[in-house]
Amino acid sequence: MAVKNLWVIMPVYNEEEAIELVVTEWIATLNSLKLPYVFCLFNDGSKDSTLLKINNLATLYSNIKVVDKPNSGHGQTCVLGYQMAIENGADWIFQIDSDGQCDPQYFEKMIPLTSRFQSIYGVRKTRDDGMQRTIVSYFVTLFTFVATGKWVRDPNVPYRLIHTDVLMKFAYQVPKDFHLANIFVSVCCAKISGIEWIPIHFRDRMGGTASVKTFSFVKHGFKLFKQLRAAMKLVN
Repeated sequence: MAVKNLWVIMPVYNEEEAIELVVTEWIATLNSLKLPYVFCLFNDGSKDSTLLKINNLATLYSNIKVVDKPNSGHGQTCVLGYQMAIENGADWIFQIDSDGQCDPQYFEKMIPLTSRFQSIYGVRKTRDDGMQRTIVSYFVTLFTFVATGKWVRDPNVPYRLIHTDVLMKFAYQVPKDFHLANIFVSVCCAKISGIEWIPIHFRDRMGGTASVKTFSFVKHGFKLFKQLRAAMKLVN
């Protein structure tokens, strides 16, 4: 299955320190693969100079598209990105974060897998962002399994390549109040197409601070559990 129209979705919030370096290294990787792509940067209501910087990047690189929007959170911004990509004829959608933790070197390994799989995810085998985040990711996996009955190895990983045929089945059903919509997306992919996992190393942030604090995952754990249970009724 050839990649004919790739959309790369990157939610951005207050990343003025790192965004130019992050986007530049991804552009270099994408160009080297000679794929037709749109690199869509979603400014999620940043309060610093992020919007100015990504607009400047868009003048330098013709593949970049900038969407400026009110703040709605990371997950809901990703869902908006999926919907926009679908409506613009994308066949594959690749989601990454804007803080530099997603290393471009692994993306090339995903491309040959598109001939056999429709959902291809990175799984964070090693990471530089601390043991706390590792532990929280493990508990998110457990919460997700208990709530849905589906074992998803790394349900909140921001390194995922998904075919539009899969996303079209649920992208417009994600509840608007779902705090961690990426987890819902992962469970849907696991149920609909299955997920092929490739090991990745997750780097430390290149600057700024995380928009989702480490223990907000714990704080919102029971809310996540209830939302997943309710959302799965929609999927089923």
